[in-house]
Amino acid sequence: MFIRYLPAALTILLLPICAVAQSPVARDPQQDIIRLNTNLVVIDAQAVNRKTGEIVSGLKADDFELYEDGVRQDITHFSQDKLALSVMLLIDLSGSVSPVLSEIREGALTALNRLKDVDEVAVMAFSTKSQIVQDFTRDRLKIIDRIGKIERSPVVGQGTLIFQALREASHYMARATNPASRRVIITITDNVSWDYYGYGPSEQEVSDDIIESGSMVCGLIVEGSLSRAEKIFRRDKDGKDIFRRRMSVDPFANQTGGELLKTPSFEISERLAQLIDHLRTRYSLGFTSKRDSTDGRYHRLKLTLSSAAQKRLGDLLIRTKEGYYARQK
Repeated sequence: MFIRYLPAALTILLLPICAVAQSPVARDPQQDIIRLNTNLVVIDAQAVNRKTGEIVSGLKADDFELYEDGVRQDITHFSQDKLALSVMLLIDLSGSVSPVLSEIREGALTALNRLKDVDEVAVMAFSTKSQIVQDFTRDRLKIIDRIGKIERSPVVGQGTLIFQALREASHYMARATNPASRRVIITITDNVSWDYYGYGPSEQEVSDDIIESGSMVCGLIVEGSLSRAEKIFRRDKDGKDIFRRRMSVDPFANQTGGELLKTPSFEISERLAQLIDHLRTRYSLGFTSKRDSTDGRYHRLKLTLSSAAQKRLGDLLIRTKEGYYARQK
């Protein structure tokens, strides 16, 4: 899910295309051009049947109720699978994931065929450090080729620092070539990451950067021997460590309305394609905020089914972003 601002003229011509609502940080002047004179907010959402886990398509604007800071908002723009995608594949090079890079490459080959011609993809690899493997491109074969060469690239480091990698990925999303695209970070990881307290960015710092970038975080969790061993040999029954902090992609996926899929290594191809397919089922909902759109503050969002939709459809899980930072005067 993401937030965007547009000039009034562009809003008329390009709806439902929009630009990201930014927090008060320095920005490229060219980006500022596309977010003037309007408080149009667009969010991204997914509807899931709680009992079956199936994605629900075919919903209409009247099926939703949207609140900002507790105030009901009028949904003025609604679509499904209309906006281009800018996808960052963030690939973990830990001991559980690097042995299956060939499967990830094959999975990417299948999954990228699900994308549209206007969609773009970048690749970043990480362990204790992060490095860009491929800039944003629409060339699918280039992406596949670069993933295949990760094993022959310089060693990034030992260990896995998910927080730092996600923070750097969120910063890099500003380089997406389409300013009106949906920004998605797909993290392929075993989700086993530890760091000593006091080192690296805090969870809040990473969360703020991801939200400010307008990105949604998804996780493809590769279950291997390391992740299984960690569950068995945690230092105490609560999984806590007095010296080190446990890091995972989970809180950022939850905050941004992203999806987490677990997969054994031999199903990576199928699951990655499934995750890409699910991005195409998401809804874009736009509203004109009833508050001051330039206060620079964090605003909470709540998206629910209308009472009529609940009676018709039953209990659905709605995944969407928990909030966003408004731009500042």
